[in-house]
Amino acid sequence: MAQKQNVTETALQELINDIEGIVSSKVKLDDTGNLVEIHALADKSRNAKQIVRDIQSAVTAKFDLEIDHRIISIAQLSCDSVVQRDMRIVFKGMEVASKGLEIDVRVILSHGEKDYCGSQKGINTTTSINRTIAQATLKALSDFLNIGEIFVVEDVGTLNIAKTNVVVVAVTCVDKNGEQLLIGSSMNLGDIKEAVVKATLDAVNRRIAKLTGK
Repeated sequence: MAQKQNVTETALQELINDIEGIVSSKVKLDDTGNLVEIHALADKSRNAKQIVRDIQSAVTAKFDLEIDHRIISIAQLSCDSVVQRDMRIVFKGMEVASKGLEIDVRVILSHGEKDYCGSQKGINTTTSINRTIAQATLKALSDFLNIGEIFVVEDVGTLNIAKTNVVVVAVTCVDKNGEQLLIGSSMNLGDIKEAVVKATLDAVNRRIAKLTGK
């Protein structure tokens, strides 16, 4: 069990929530301020034992608290499961208009009964179109989050694996803790534009869940 320290449950949760793989957490202190329980919801991107070790290391480094691994419980769900059940952010549609050398993209996402739109202009080339779609997707997410534009498209590419074409999107999230590179992917099942949207959403799903407290 951790030793008594002058630290709040909120401060501990904020630290734990920033650990890679963690979606959300709940921390409990007893009446004397001792840390007695840590419950974390994580995706399946990392081994649960490694997440436990990271929680121990992070809390020790920042608050000088030694944690017994037995007070830490990890529940793991896939990132998509968390978002589909709690967030229900879905890709609703896209409009792509070519105007000579320019392209105008409008991506529509849906949450509940409300739509969120993002528009972006770009150059009418194959590489630029995919990047413009990713940028429009992030603008739609910014509309949903209503906290400004914190996501930046770094790169959009494709790769072939197991005889399948996969779209990969790299996004940087910029917040109070600095910059974090996020990677998402989606199989291209015949519509690469839709695959770009889904890969972009895949990249930021975990961060959206954290920002909205889901």
